[in-house]
Amino acid sequence: MNIQQEIEKLTLSYFKTINSEITEENGLYEISIPEKYQNYFRSSQISLTFDEKVATEQNCELINPGNKVLFQIITNCCNQGPITLKQTKTHTDNIVIRYHFFVDLSGIHHASKLFSIDIDLKTLQPSNVTDELEPGDFSLSDKLIPENITKSYDVALEELKQQSEEMKNQFIEKANSSFESDFQLFCSRYDSEMTELDDAINKKEEVSGNSDVVQKFRFDTVKKIERLRKEKNSLVENVQNKHQIEVKYELVATEIILC
Repeated sequence: MNIQQEIEKLTLSYFKTINSEITEENGLYEISIPEKYQNYFRSSQISLTFDEKVATEQNCELINPGNKVLFQIITNCCNQGPITLKQTKTHTDNIVIRYHFFVDLSGIHHASKLFSIDIDLKTLQPSNVTDELEPGDFSLSDKLIPENITKSYDVALEELKQQSEEMKNQFIEKANSSFESDFQLFCSRYDSEMTELDDAINKKEEVSGNSDVVQKFRFDTVKKIERLRKEKNSLVENVQNKHQIEVKYELVATEIILC
């Protein structure tokens, strides 16, 4: 069973466990959220799928690594141990959630980096836990603020984007430089061919005394130039697509820290 199949199994099993009504049609799942969980999920109904194509067509939640709904499910299943509990040696009752994100930048080049973002669950402000950590021996049921879980994720994601901004800008600059280089080489080749054809028309007019021959040559050559121009415009789009940049922010692990 691959990771996506495991995610699908976990997700559907979770909603069945909390007595949600589940209907499915062509890969689109409609999930009714029981009243006691509606505040936690901030919704009474969730439309979701495990298929990227369905998510695009139906504009619904795609459940995959890093997805907020999946994180909420994992958090709510914390007694089964999917989230690591940690604590500082001299802790009080404050809870910080440490999100471990994998930032992946891809295109003609590739770059990636792991980021750890600490968010104070009570204040919903970025934090920075520097104390040495040890395995936690506390109960989450007394510590978590359920309605702040999703909010803390949103804050962490915004903080992540700020911290990874320089990395992204450097990547974009490098990608743009490569694009400009490829684009100039590409354009110079086509422009050179069209210039040669223009010159050929002028030369034909200079050396030929037959106007009919010159006219036919000019007509044929202009057609070649137009064909090259259309071909160039079409291939410019291909060059642009080749240099498209994709940015992914994936949640890969979470620690709940008592500090």
